[in-house]
Amino acid sequence: MNREDYIRALIKSQGYTMKNFARLINMPYTTLLSILNGSIGGAAMDNVQKICGALHIRIEDLNNLAAQAPAPPAAPPSPSAIDPQLLKLIAELSPEKQLALKLLLSAK
Repeated sequence: MNREDYIRALIKSQGYTMKNFARLINMPYTTLLSILNGSIGGAAMDNVQKICGALHIRIEDLNNLAAQAPAPPAAPPSPSAIDPQLLKLIAELSPEKQLALKLLLSAK
């Protein structure tokens, strides 16, 4: 996994879309995409610092992390991001049906 893919995976694992993450770090969305689609090695240092700071990783460790670590698991969506009506319907299901739904949704 290269550095750009690793950063992309970290962003997604923390529950952000690329647009939301760009907004969080006060960076134009197009700049973030250019960095992640090109090479982070050619990006301006302040942009790399913004990205790494928000992801809680050190710039110095970026190469090692990307080379050694598997892609981080995707974070489950926060309850506020899920339709309240859907949550209510799921809560009303029997435990067996809730388990069946969980199995269906986790199947690849």
